Amino acid sequence: MEVKREDVLARQRPEVNEAVKDFTVAVLGCGGLGSQVAWILARLGVGKLILYDFDVVEASNLNRQNYSVSDIGKKKAQATAERIKDWLPHVCVEARDEFVDAELLKGIEAEADIVVEAYDGVQSKIEAFDFFQEHTTPYVCTTGVAGPSGAVMRKDFDHIHMVGDFNGEDRRDCYLPKVMTIAAMECQVVLELMIGGFE
Repeated sequence: MEVKREDVLARQRPEVNEAVKDFTVAVLGCGGLGSQVAWILARLGVGKLILYDFDVVEASNLNRQNYSVSDIGKKKAQATAERIKDWLPHVCVEARDEFVDAELLKGIEAEADIVVEAYDGVQSKIEAFDFFQEHTTPYVCTTGVAGPSGAVMRKDFDHIHMVGDFNGEDRRDCYLPKVMTIAAMECQVVLELMIGGFE
């Protein structure tokens, strides 16, 4: 059965659907945050998604990441892209099995209209944050994703937008309610950036 983009997005306003289709969004990481972010943005109707991750799905990912047992051993970016294409064939999505370093960030910044950080590694977060501080591409990032509690909030600094509980990155235990809340808040920021504040 063929399902058209306009049918999937029928409960959204036409002017919103028209606005978001012209955007390319890069998602850095396809783990707990990124696999959820990719799904939400696909369902919002974003024009093009570029997914970056070099890791593979493991059993320990299944408590919070958008994968199933059948995905174990698969590359995360590829598994996420395949599932999106299976469920929503109209979505333009690319999987890139790459470790994002400082050099690759230059190409990402040139290609994407908005970049969403979804890392779990502190060093990668710092490197990307430092890079985008020196550029003007809208950058949506997180701090304080782990732990079973903590009020989630958002802070905006010009073109950099941060979401999380702001309680640091030294915790290793992760829980789906908080991870999904933060992923959804990142996507809310992206939506607002794409539609430019029109009501």
